[in-house]
Amino acid sequence: MTTTQAWLRYFWRPVPDDTSSHGLVRHAFFGASADAGPSATSVCDEVFALAKPSEIDWIHAPTCSSCNETLKEMKGP
Repeated sequence: MTTTQAWLRYFWRPVPDDTSSHGLVRHAFFGASADAGPSATSVCDEVFALAKPSEIDWIHAPTCSSCNETLKEMKGP
């Protein structure tokens, strides 16, 4: 993978985050989900513990707008 394409590999994961009423927010993380350790730095530059989320977690966790906007900006027009 070339350097310019390296950022294209990312995954979303609901993680514990007090900014949500459900207690979880879906953040983006660079790399592959399978290669992730017990914690990782999100695209919005915060460190979160990673655990296997349930289907309910995916449904209730809102998407981090900062992660989303950063990825959009990196993608370009």
